[in-house]
Amino acid sequence: MSNDSAGIADLRSVADGASLHYLGTVVVNVVGFLLNLLLTRLLGASVYGIYAYGTMILNAVLLFATVGTDVSITKYLSANRDDPAYQRRMLGLAYLTTIVASLVTAAIVYTAAPTITASTLEDPMLTTALRIFAIALPFQALGKIASSTVRGLEKPTEKTVIMVVGPTIRLVAIAAAVALGYSLLGIAAAFAVAAVMAALFGIGYSLSRTDLRPSGRFSRSETTEFYNFSAPLTLSKASSFLFKRVDVFMVGFLLASADVGIYNIAVLLAGVIAMPLAGFNQFFPPVASRLYSNEEYDTLESIYATVTRWSITASVAIALPLYVYRTEVLTLFGPEFVAGTLVVTLFIAGQLFNAAAGPANDLLTMTDHQYLVMGNHFVFGVGNVVLNYYFILEFGLIGAALATATVLATLNVVRVLEVWFLEGLFAYSLALWKPCVATAVSAAVMYGLRLYLDGLVGVFAGGAAGTAAFLGTLYLLGLDEQDIQIADEYLGLVS
Repeated sequence: MSNDSAGIADLRSVADGASLHYLGTVVVNVVGFLLNLLLTRLLGASVYGIYAYGTMILNAVLLFATVGTDVSITKYLSANRDDPAYQRRMLGLAYLTTIVASLVTAAIVYTAAPTITASTLEDPMLTTALRIFAIALPFQALGKIASSTVRGLEKPTEKTVIMVVGPTIRLVAIAAAVALGYSLLGIAAAFAVAAVMAALFGIGYSLSRTDLRPSGRFSRSETTEFYNFSAPLTLSKASSFLFKRVDVFMVGFLLASADVGIYNIAVLLAGVIAMPLAGFNQFFPPVASRLYSNEEYDTLESIYATVTRWSITASVAIALPLYVYRTEVLTLFGPEFVAGTLVVTLFIAGQLFNAAAGPANDLLTMTDHQYLVMGNHFVFGVGNVVLNYYFILEFGLIGAALATATVLATLNVVRVLEVWFLEGLFAYSLALWKPCVATAVSAAVMYGLRLYLDGLVGVFAGGAAGTAAFLGTLYLLGLDEQDIQIADEYLGLVS
């Protein structure tokens, strides 16, 4: 097989996974939107803020519950396709590590819940909610291993199914709790029940769709190799939390629960922009790991550049309508949440920098620079804590968004430079002028329609027209050769 053919095959693998993941992410985000809309309307900003704060803490400690095994198993399953026995041993080690680490982490959260409450929101409901969430923690951690198993085996359909089923079960369970008249604590219990059900489904489904079964016959050298990769990832992810979600934690520490609720909705809305890159990142790492191991550097750079361009193009298409209609969208959650308008604006800017960096962070990890990734996250994470503290005291909610968006943008610039310097891989070319022109045309269309249409009608009509203008402009400017090949060979859109 020629290098060009191999490159297209690898791009198709990424596109396959990204397309399915993107569709799954759309479903997950719609489900998440409905869930948060339900909770904000039912609970109000203050009580919703307690729920959001509890789930944020749960997601933060989930990093320690998996000890980096979710990323590690992706790498080892992908890079050792021809050694099923080795794969089984690594899978067994991943499950065993996760069970032990998640139980220990859950016990710590359960015990520390009163102290966390006293140091932050000072509402007794948070203590009970955290203890309920702690019960869900081991099941969430095991669910991540199941998802990473099919990801490492490059099975996008199975990965997407697991990704969609979990949030759907959660929505149904919480909606049932609401229908039965329960408030915050009943909703937290429904969350825990949903986590158990989702984990059982994910584990059973992943095992039924593969020939691999976890084995406990791993050697000491294999254990050392596994932890040498996963341990720095744990610290890296913990540091990553410092620049991704520590702002929400500090808003709860320095401000009120209502502020947490408003801020969290703004963060979730802007996070939709990351959907395309998240899709590509599901299956780019295994492809990158394989190409790097085989020393196919030219193919790797080509795929890196193409995926980055796709990430920029797709993310801008989402960011534009969200920016133009941000106030109208926030109003859906209640009049209190309009206070997050500028927060959404700042996070849109930060997420666009994230999209522009493409899969640079995963590329660093898969090219054996996991310690550098850990260092990046630690340095920028600590910087984010410091900036958030001073900016929140000075500017309130806006200060938290300004600090985190600035750190996110700067970190992604550094990642791109590190990939270029360490591996000689560069992702940018003049081909990016096309999405830039499409952005300008789309913005003009949406702002023009905004003069005549307002409310939800304006959001749907303007968003649809702007997106159509964006895609139409890209088509008129002409697709790149690799895009045409992928569309022709994979998507079947070009004759």
